[in-house]
Formats: sequence, structure tokens, C-alpha cells
Amino acid sequence: MAGMNDCSSRKSETLMTKTRIIPSWQNAIIILSGTVVSLIIVIALQWGRPVLVPIALAILLTFLLNPVIKKLQQRGLGRTLAVILGVSAAGLVMLLVGGLVARQVTILVAEFPQNTANIKAKVQTLRQFGSSRMAAKFEKMAEEINEATTSPAAEETTAQGETGEKSLLDKAVASDPVIVQTESTPWLGLTGYLSSAFEVLATLAFSLILLVVFLIGRDDLRDRVVVLAGRARIAMTSKALEDVTERISRYLLMVAMLNGGFGILLGVGLFFLQVPYAFLWGFLAGSLRFIPYIGPWIGAIGPIAIALATSAGWSQPMAVFGLVLVLELVGNNIIEPWAFGNSTGVSSTALIISAAFWGYLWGPIGLVMSAPIAVCLMVLGKNIPQLAFLNLLLGSEPALRSNMGIYQRLMLGDEQEATRLILLRMKDTPAGEVFDELLIPALSYAKRDFLRNQLSEEDHKVVLQGVQTTLGHTEKFLQTIAQRKVDELTLTMAKVDAPVPAPVTCLKMLICPGADAADSLALTMLQQSLGSVQWEIEQTAVETLTSELVARIALEPPAILCIAALPPRGLSHARYLCKRLRECSPELQIVVGRWGQKRRCKLEREQLEEAGATFVTTSLAETIQLLSSRLPLLNWAPVPAVVPTNLQQLPALVSAGH
Repeated sequence: MAGMNDCSSRKSETLMTKTRIIPSWQNAIIILSGTVVSLIIVIALQWGRPVLVPIALAILLTFLLNPVIKKLQQRGLGRTLAVILGVSAAGLVMLLVGGLVARQVTILVAEFPQNTANIKAKVQTLRQFGSSRMAAKFEKMAEEINEATTSPAAEETTAQGETGEKSLLDKAVASDPVIVQTESTPWLGLTGYLSSAFEVLATLAFSLILLVVFLIGRDDLRDRVVVLAGRARIAMTSKALEDVTERISRYLLMVAMLNGGFGILLGVGLFFLQVPYAFLWGFLAGSLRFIPYIGPWIGAIGPIAIALATSAGWSQPMAVFGLVLVLELVGNNIIEPWAFGNSTGVSSTALIISAAFWGYLWGPIGLVMSAPIAVCLMVLGKNIPQLAFLNLLLGSEPALRSNMGIYQRLMLGDEQEATRLILLRMKDTPAGEVFDELLIPALSYAKRDFLRNQLSEEDHKVVLQGVQTTLGHTEKFLQTIAQRKVDELTLTMAKVDAPVPAPVTCLKMLICPGADAADSLALTMLQQSLGSVQWEIEQTAVETLTSELVARIALEPPAILCIAALPPRGLSHARYLCKRLRECSPELQIVVGRWGQKRRCKLEREQLEEAGATFVTTSLAETIQLLSSRLPLLNWAPVPAVVPTNLQQLPALVSAGH
């Protein structure tokens, strides 16, 4: 009956595998359709820039002002009145800041030419600093090479050309001059300026109108989006949208406060350093800081340049550079991690690509809005299942799970990186848990892909060889840790004059792979995790026949037998082994490890216990815990161990990893 269940489960697994296969032509159509849709979206974003930029700006401002409107509503104001007050206050602040910036720009344009003499002196100083004997030697060498490469024929041709040009020039001078006059149309330049100013004002006005409409009709817009998602999912969609709105609003408000604080601190610092137009440079630095990575340094160009132009020496420009550097380091390494956690959730690559993409499509305003747009899209992808691909593309979290990443590296033959990650994890995690989390799933993935013909035999051998190499490094690592603990224990016992420990006895344990080399490697992990102090472990080969194993146990029975059978497959062979061994040794304690099995655990446990297994475990850590708890209760014939006669023999008392 159990065999029939096995057969049916294999058939169902095969059918499921077949139904998941998508034809190649269908994949090609999906890829082609996605490419065409992406191109259409990019073209629409480019052509619709005059309309889409105000809409995007209004949406971001809506998220930014939404917490303020909520606070005003909580104080008893109506929504419309709260929106009017909030938008009016924000508009007044923007007008005030814009007026101050425009005034300082006007003063800068009027006063900057007065610093011409100072700029010339700085340039002359730089030239004198750059002129050295080495530079003069290089200039002289370049002149000599230039003279050597000039041929006599070329010089003669040049002379003839100069003579002909001189004669033509004389004739032209001798003739009557021709005067060309162009009519000046000053209104053309004025029209150009007016059109640019009108475009900016129209964009701001349209954004302001949309901002008011979005804030007043926020609930209505949310309800429409919820209905579009489906009436059966109203509760889940409403909660997701509310969470998304709060997350984005909190992020934008925090970013605006941090960038504004950066600009204020820089402006105050420049004021005390006596750099002219400090308010202007602080405003520009705070605005440009929305551009990821390069924004603060673009904003630093202005104050450094004006310090070079107005100061008599070099101390003021260096002080300005140091001020920007200190503020940026403190902001990036202390304030932002405290405000956002470890990061904003968007990867560095995504931020850079977003800045390039939106900067190309929408110009400077797109460059400033690139980081907030990327964060908004990432939050939407994290909270809305239909947009999960955005979180995958933009998020900073690893795309692959840790065990899948180990499997990928082993499959590609990069066992060095896999070993490095595993050893790094072992520094603060027990070995059994690390094996359960990383290496045993990698072996299961390799076996699964090999059985589905998705992994060639050669690649499967590469994975197994990589795991074996990694286990060699983990063994040395665990021995080093055990030796370190031994040294600490030896030193402690030597200080307190502790007596010699009692004799240590070891239990005999026989470990047997269920079917293949992957099971044998999993048992090696068990052996490394248990150590060699309390257990005398003997591992049989994969090629060992069942009759040979039965004869071996009958001749010299162990205290406990452990069989490893990693999924998928291996269940039928493990059941067969349990039946045969239970028939010849009724009192034998048999532990079957189906390590890495996540589904059908209860059914498999019942089948294995019915076949004769004493215990069935689904993880390496569970097996280690079981063996440790059963250790005092086992009825064994102890194997005498070496009795230490001095403290130098204490390494035999400490287990690797304990």
C-alpha cells in the first residue's frame, strides 16, 4: 500500500512538472509583448512630458502634504478648509524662499564681475604652481618632436600656400569693402525668455491645481482604485493602499526634512565662514540633494567657486569643502541610518539608473524627482502583489534566498564564494543550523533539478564536488574553534588547579546514506556537527549493499544507526532499509533523517515508523538535539576512550562546535 502511494505521488509530481513547462514560442511572445509595451511606455513618457511632469509633481506633493492635512483635520477643521490652509501655507513658504533666492541671484549677477582681478590672481597662482622643471622638459620634448615630424616638402607647400593667400588678401584689401547689416529684433529674445517663463509658471499652476484636487478627493480616488482591484478584495486592497500611502508620505516627509536640514546647516555654516550669498547656496544644496549620490557635490560647486572668486587666500574654499564633506558624512552614516534604518529599501544601482532614466526623459525636474519616484514604485511593489516585480527590480533585498544563492554559486563552480559565505555565517551560528539553512537545501535543489533533467550530470557532479570542498573548509574551521575553546579551558583549569577530568567514553554510531552521494555529504555534515568526543562515528559507503550492512550490524551492533535520505525521492529505499534492519536487529535504535523535507512530513513519518524507524527527523538540528537528549538513555557497550593524564590531553574532551 505504501509502495502504491509512492508511485502515485511520483506520478502526480511528474504531471505537475509537465504542466509547469511553458512552450518556447509562448515565452517568446511574452518577451516580445513586454518589450513592445515598455517601448510604448517610454515614448509616452517622453511625448507626454508637459502633462505628466505636473501630474507626477502633484502626486509627490500630495504624499508630502497628506500628513499635514490629517493633523489639521484631527484638530476639527473640515477637509476642504484643511487643504486650503495647508496648500496656502506651503505656497507662501515657497514664494518667500523663491523671492529670497531670486533676490540673491540678482545681486550675484550684478556683483560677480567685480571679482575679475581676484579670479585672475588665482589663475596665475595655479599656473605658477603647475609650471615646474618637469613640465618645461615635457613641453620642450613635444616641440622637438613636432619640428622633427615636419618635412621640408610640407614646409615648402606651406610657404607657397602662405604666398598665395597673401596675394589674395592684398587683392581683397585693395577692393572696395562690403558692409553687411542685420536688422536687430530684440523682441525675439524677449519672446524666448517669456515662453520659457510661461512654461514654468504653467507647470507650477497645473501642479498646484492637481494638488488641491488630489488632496480634496483623496478618499474618492482611493475608493475607485479599490473597486478596480475587485469588490471581493476590498478589505485587503484598502489596507494595502493605506499602508502604501503612509509609508510613502513618511519617507518623503523625512527626506524633505533631512535635505532641508542639510541646506539650512550648510547655509548657516557658509554665513559664519563669510561666504557671500549663503542662503542661495544652502537652498541649492538642499534642493540638489534629492539627486542621489552626486546631488550634494553639484550643490557644493557654487559656494566653492564663489569662495575662490571672493577670498584673498585658499583657506576659505578649503573650509567650504570641509564643511560639505563633514555634513555629507554625518548625514549618510549617522542621521539617515537612524531615520530610515539601514537603507531606504532601494538599491544603489536602481537609484543611479532611475536618475539617468528620469533625467533623460524629463530633464532637471526628472533628475530631482528620480529618487522619490523609485522609492514610491518600490513600496508599491512590496505591498501590492500584482506589482511585485517592481520590488524585485528596485529593492535592495537579495533577489535569491541565501540557500538558493549558495546552490547557484556551487552550480557555477564558485565554491570559494560559497565557502566564504558559509564560514561567515558559522562565526555566530551553530554548524547544524548553518548546514540546515544553506548546504542541505542546495543538495536538495541539485537533486531535484537533476531528476527533472534541468541539470546535466556533469553540473550535478560539479555541485557535489563543490559541497565536498566546502565541507573540507568547514571541518578545519570547526577544529580551529574547538582548539580555541580547549586553550581557554586549559588556561582556566590551570589557574584554579582543577583536578583531572573523569574518563570519557564514546558511543558507537553507524551512519548510512540512503541512496546517493548527496545523502553521504549530508551525513558528513552530521558528523562535523556532533564532533568526535562523545561519539565514535563510522560512515558506510554509498555502494554498500543492504546485505552487507545487515551482516555488519549483526557482527558488531552499534548503539544507534542514522540513515540520511534527502528529498526528493529516497523514501522507498529508506523504508526498505528500515524493514531489513528491524528484522535482523529488533532492539536497534534507527534514526531516519529526511532533512529539508517541508511537505508531507506527517505522512512520511508514519510510513517510516511503520517500516521500523525509531525516530524520524526533518532537519539536521533536530537530529542533533535528538541524539543529545537520547545520549544518557541509550543502552550501549561503551568503547573505552583515552584517559587524560594531564592538561595537555584536554583537546579530547572538547567537541567541535560545542
